[in-house]
Amino acid sequence: MITLQRLLMLAALAAIIFSGPALADRLPRPAGLEPAVEFWQRVYTELSVSEGVIHDSGHALTVVGRIGIEPPPNWQARRDTVRAALKRYRAGLNALADQGMQPADDFQSRLLTRLPAGTEADEARQLAQRLRFQGGLRERFREGLVRSGRWRAHIREVLEAHGVPPALVALPHVESSFDPRARSHAGAAGLWQFTSGTGRRFLRIDPVLDERLDPWASTRAAAELLAHNYAEIGSWPLAITAYNHGLNGMRRAVREVGSRDYLTIQRNYTGRYFGFASRNFYPALLAAADVDANAQRYFDDLRKDPPLEPVRVALPYYTPLETLLEGVAVDEATLQRLNPALGPAVWDGRKFIPGGYALALPAAGAGDWSEAVAALPGTRLYRDQRPDVAHRVVPGDTLSQIARRYDVSLQDLIAHNGIHDPRRLQAGQRLRLPMAGGMPEAVGGRHYEVRPGDTLGAIAMRHGVETRQLVQLNELDNPDRLRVGQRLLLGQGPQVAVVDTATVP
Repeated sequence: MITLQRLLMLAALAAIIFSGPALADRLPRPAGLEPAVEFWQRVYTELSVSEGVIHDSGHALTVVGRIGIEPPPNWQARRDTVRAALKRYRAGLNALADQGMQPADDFQSRLLTRLPAGTEADEARQLAQRLRFQGGLRERFREGLVRSGRWRAHIREVLEAHGVPPALVALPHVESSFDPRARSHAGAAGLWQFTSGTGRRFLRIDPVLDERLDPWASTRAAAELLAHNYAEIGSWPLAITAYNHGLNGMRRAVREVGSRDYLTIQRNYTGRYFGFASRNFYPALLAAADVDANAQRYFDDLRKDPPLEPVRVALPYYTPLETLLEGVAVDEATLQRLNPALGPAVWDGRKFIPGGYALALPAAGAGDWSEAVAALPGTRLYRDQRPDVAHRVVPGDTLSQIARRYDVSLQDLIAHNGIHDPRRLQAGQRLRLPMAGGMPEAVGGRHYEVRPGDTLGAIAMRHGVETRQLVQLNELDNPDRLRVGQRLLLGQGPQVAVVDTATVP
């Protein structure tokens, strides 16, 4: 006989079984985090970029003041205003403490009403040391919501495939406001703000191709990193915090605190680099996920961008941008918008689009892309990348002398080599020059390797071609500057079909 109690137990068990995946999708939300979550919701939805709050940087995030500031990009004016406000509020708290928490003016009276009831003098002095400014992000969050429509469906699909909770679709709000070209002062880049060190574990990052800037490739990498963090540490709050603080940092936190409980670590871990950003990364994500899921409640007339779903065409050979633009009916601006991972050296002609790269093209013209790419001439497609041009430093060389010798910009030379101190050159040091190297072997056509004493005119006469044709075929910037060993294309060869279509990664 089945009793009412047994039926209730079976019903409860069934609820657990059938709602298991849905429950697993939800991120843990300890009650102790609610003040922090509410703080970040307010930053994302109430505070504009022209204002901010002075607040306790501790766990409570108590707001003691609200100030107006210049909007971006007036950074110096903003810094000056924030510095003056922090000084004023710290002085006010210290004055209250010195006066036995008895206000002496209207400012101190208002300040006292914003403190927790029963705040004592020592606590006020400690709070003064913890004060911090947080600028509003309402406009940035709205812009991020609009942009998110381009990649939201793809992100959800990739997260699900890697077993990552769907709430993590909101993580780019915290990292980049869904701007695939965003860069931080710390060198992080892209939608998911990978640093070069972490990014190279999952992505190709070099002067030709930086996949951190590719929303599709970087989404896959972010899902892999988050899934790996969870597999290693067994807690989504800790795995998500590790995205900001590093997995080794969170392992250290677990060891030192002696617990895997997120709230215990967030409150008690005092690691050197576990600062405000790391402590607030998870509650900021929870707040972003709430706002993202209820966007219409916070933002009127919100229209997200339509999904961006390009067609991918894999290029087996190295392809100059000029060759592509002449053979495929797509303008350069569209190519740049769909292929943000391609580096500046590709767009200025110093390097080719890499062989094997899955070129993104507009979906509207999908029926013609395969045919157009297959028709690219083999004489203008290459088996290797265009090489770097390098200079070996000799005693007495200076950067300005080297720049003049090769007719390149001094600033470009410095930037191209990541030089921090232009005065410190070492004999034997190899400098990469910001200029195009010689043409490698084309897929089709005849070639000649330059020898000592050769001139372009003599080579043209020897092989029965016009000098003008050699300049055009080899895209020579300076016909009088040939290098021994340089390979010159002498004539047109047969067309080579090179197309292979691929889906969005």
